[in-house]
Amino acid sequence: MNPMWFRVFEAWAVTRLLQSAAFHRAVHGVHKRVMRLRHGTPMEELGGTNIDKPGPGLLEHFRKEIKDQLKDLPVVRRK
Repeated sequence: MNPMWFRVFEAWAVTRLLQSAAFHRAVHGVHKRVMRLRHGTPMEELGGTNIDKPGPGLLEHFRKEIKDQLKDLPVVRRK
């Protein structure tokens, strides 16, 4: 293949690639992952209702409260 035709084809292919929305989405996704690895989770994703791990539920709080109250009870000894 003639080098001149190859350069024309290469220029055409690069232009088409850079105009592609799918290419830009892929580059954006890679950039986002790299920034996450380098700098951690962005602050805007940490606050508000975005919770990574749900905290203890109502049942867990209830169980802990009962356990704490039972610890403080005096010991009743029967004869």
